[in-house]
Amino acid sequence: MNRYAALLLAVALATAGCSGGDGGDPAADRGGGTTRQEPRPFRPATSGVPTGFTFAQCSDLRRPDSNTGLAVQVSVPPGYHPTSRGGAGCDFAGPGFGRDLAISVGPLGTLKAEKERDVDPFEDEGGDDSVSDIRYAADVPVFDPHRGERLAYYCYCDGQDLDVRVVQARGVRLSWTTPHRKGPDAATSRAVRRSVGLVRSDRSTCRSRGRTVTFRPPVPQTESIDFYSDRCHLYLRPGRASLLRYAEIELDPPITLDERADRLRARKSVTEVEHEPGSDRLTWLTVRRKPGPYQAPTGTWRAVTVATGDAWVTWSARPSQWRTEADDARRFVSSVRP
Repeated sequence: MNRYAALLLAVALATAGCSGGDGGDPAADRGGGTTRQEPRPFRPATSGVPTGFTFAQCSDLRRPDSNTGLAVQVSVPPGYHPTSRGGAGCDFAGPGFGRDLAISVGPLGTLKAEKERDVDPFEDEGGDDSVSDIRYAADVPVFDPHRGERLAYYCYCDGQDLDVRVVQARGVRLSWTTPHRKGPDAATSRAVRRSVGLVRSDRSTCRSRGRTVTFRPPVPQTESIDFYSDRCHLYLRPGRASLLRYAEIELDPPITLDERADRLRARKSVTEVEHEPGSDRLTWLTVRRKPGPYQAPTGTWRAVTVATGDAWVTWSARPSQWRTEADDARRFVSSVRP
């Protein structure tokens, strides 16, 4: 068992198909049952964001046949920032090594069943992937007032001392991995759990340069999202094999569109840069005549950036895709809100 197998319970999103709705077995919320737990919307126990925390909401990115139409909410503790994500849920990385916070939406198997399958077999086995100090409880407070399951254990994963804590209720799983004996204090843990909610929404948050906006990720085009300090980058399909196929939100850009246009004109691979000085729209073509790294395809991609408020919103696709996606691109641009 390698490190990632050992931490399957803590870091893997539940990406199986969902039926959505408010159904599910209420008994499964308390944990220990054998049925799969369907996501059931609920409001956070607290309405405000604690001082120093940031608000995050992640909508379901899965295709329409498995999309729940739900979005999970959480207050992110200080020092944590969003990372790459796909499916239904959010991932955050904390300061230093080994600090990862993940929240995923079901349907989910019970923590008891996954403990017996993925954790118990490796208890005190020795070596680089030994697991110990396993603690499990059902019918315990999870997301006030909702009760569910709680699982914690220590993992010597590839020689790294890690503590894993997982709670689950109403089809939502919160996983927290930290260096051994350096986990969150009780107040921080409780604040995060009380902030969790599951709502009917197709909107997500983008946080960049200290600001947060909400937007509507296009479905089914969005395959995954990368969150950087200066932008939120959506990988789009079809055409994911090329890095020139994407959508992007950049908050408080440090230069003007006029300056961006001048920089694009200086690139050999860029042609047909169109931008009227002072206007809020910039378009250009990128032409790749030879395969790029990792056999990235050749061809032409058209990108359009629109300045809206304090954000730049970009959509990039092949000219043939624009003929069917122009409305999707316009909706994406107009969905970005403070």
